[in-house]
Amino acid sequence: MSDTSDWLDQVRIAVIGLGYVGLPLAVEFGKVLPVTGFDIKEARVAALRQGRDDTLETSPEELAAVEHLTFTSEQADLAGCNVFIVTVPTPLDRHKSPDLGPLLAASLTVGSVLKPGDTVI
Repeated sequence: MSDTSDWLDQVRIAVIGLGYVGLPLAVEFGKVLPVTGFDIKEARVAALRQGRDDTLETSPEELAAVEHLTFTSEQADLAGCNVFIVTVPTPLDRHKSPDLGPLLAASLTVGSVLKPGDTVI
């Protein structure tokens, strides 16, 4: 076994934010690696668990076919992950400055479960 496949066997991905970027990313990674999709919107997580994507980023068939993807809104469920991909929005305010609130909140969430050696993207 090569070093690359040994490393891949250890990867546990968390995708933080399940919008138009995060959900398709989680679905693609979840086809081959363990992925925890995290969103603070409990209704969004509940719908995805039922196989529904109300934003139509993925089809019900695509969601049903993904073997290694779970959804949560519980921060504690991220503790077993070691690669964190943050895909939250940074909407612009009326002055065209980014609202970094979602990014700061996601950073606090990831920081609370981060361990030495973890990767944050």
